Amino acid sequence: MNTAVEQLMLIGGTALLYSTGAVAQQRQAAFDSILYAQLLANKSAGPRFDDHERWYAAYRDAYRQLGWIKLASTYDLKQLGQPVRSAPVQPLEAWLRMRSIRHEAVLAAVKAGLSRSAESFAHVLKFSTQDQAQGSKLVIELGILKPGPVVDLCCITMQTDKPLTGVSLDRLLREQVFQGEAEFNGVSLALDNGRFQGQREELQALMNAKDAQGDYRFDPNASPAGANHV
Repeated sequence: MNTAVEQLMLIGGTALLYSTGAVAQQRQAAFDSILYAQLLANKSAGPRFDDHERWYAAYRDAYRQLGWIKLASTYDLKQLGQPVRSAPVQPLEAWLRMRSIRHEAVLAAVKAGLSRSAESFAHVLKFSTQDQAQGSKLVIELGILKPGPVVDLCCITMQTDKPLTGVSLDRLLREQVFQGEAEFNGVSLALDNGRFQGQREELQALMNAKDAQGDYRFDPNASPAGANHV
């Protein structure tokens, strides 16, 4: 992955990296499908924070309904807050390696995109965190869009011991703020364009309408202040 040509789009609780040279139609299909899958999962299973296993199953099924085909998937757990002793490859890094993606480049590109404006990080906190009595629940998905289109997605679920309200991006990226276990659900999906074609325009119109109601999508690269929705 060449970070020089990667841009970040925030879609609900998903931080999606895509190439500036990506085909516009493929990019739009991914943007619309990701938002649709999140909204449908919310409708059928409730918020992602309450029963994440049920929510994630509904989220994955929404892609299937749209015509996305699963190429690969993974599930892993990691204990947080423990010292690293010649640790094996971490779950997120392992998943990205399986997909031939350098995880350092992914994390650097996501951090760079979120650092462009306060609005970017605020969007992430709004859709990916829920303050609770004993800290916060964090459910965030990192994704990479490839030609095809193909999307490699990794949903990360974890608990913090303190509320995330007011937490800086740098502190959020330091593992010390977390406790317990982190869950990693990775999936790689390829779009069957033939199946998708008949619903492309209707889905785009519907997702534009939903976004106008809820500001679900945010483009950190938009000028002048980095605040613009698709």
